Order: sequence, then structure tokens, then C-alpha cells
Amino acid sequence: MKEFYDQFPCMLNDVYSVIIEDDGKVAYAYLLKENNVIGDVWLYNQAQTPLIANWTDKKELPFLNSKEFIKQQIEPINDSYEIDLEWSVSNDLAVDKVLIYIRKELIAKLTPGSMPGWSAVVVKDGPLARVL
Repeated sequence: MKEFYDQFPCMLNDVYSVIIEDDGKVAYAYLLKENNVIGDVWLYNQAQTPLIANWTDKKELPFLNSKEFIKQQIEPINDSYEIDLEWSVSNDLAVDKVLIYIRKELIAKLTPGSMPGWSAVVVKDGPLARVL
């Protein structure tokens, strides 16, 4: 299983950035402000999707999303060029939201405080992602 990691700064206000991390098991996106995580969302499983996830066992971190929540699986990210971010900022340049596109398809949305954020590939709200 392939791993991926990259950090994407907000060009409008560089105190904000998004980290996308796939550890070979599962992929998440994290919204950061001054290197503090202020939002997160599950993107996809790379390991086999469990029927039921045990979200209380900290040894399983980062958690895989379970079958009941997933509408579709997407192919793992291979390179940074597959990712596009669309930033929205307020008049004071604070980030309101960031949309995450993988291979030109809207996959997720993060806002400050969204833990979890929203995903276009889940069928119902869960502890790792809400329906986009």
C-alpha cells in the first residue's frame, strides 16, 4: 500500500494550511491554523474496509471508516498534482472553508472547528465524516 503526505498552504493567508496524509491504511485531511489542527475529515480507506469499526480502541488510530458509512471508495492519491484546494476567506482573511478536490472531483470540505468535516463519499454522518 502506497503512502502519501503533503501540506498545502493557503495563498491568501499563510497561517492556514491543509495536510493530506495517507499512511498506507487510511487517508485524512487536516485544516491547520499556525500548525494547530482546527478541522479534520476522513478521505478514504486504503486497507480493507471493516464491517464495523471500533472507534474506542486508540491502538487503531488513525481509524478506518466502516462499510455502513461509505458510499463509494476512491483511488488512493499518488501525487500532489491530483489535489486542488479551493479556499474561501472572510474580509479579515480568516479561512471560512476549504474545498478539497481529488482528480478534479469534489471530495471533502473543511471549516474551522469541523471535526469531522464533510465528505462526498459517505452515505450518512458518522464520527469520521459528515455527508457533503
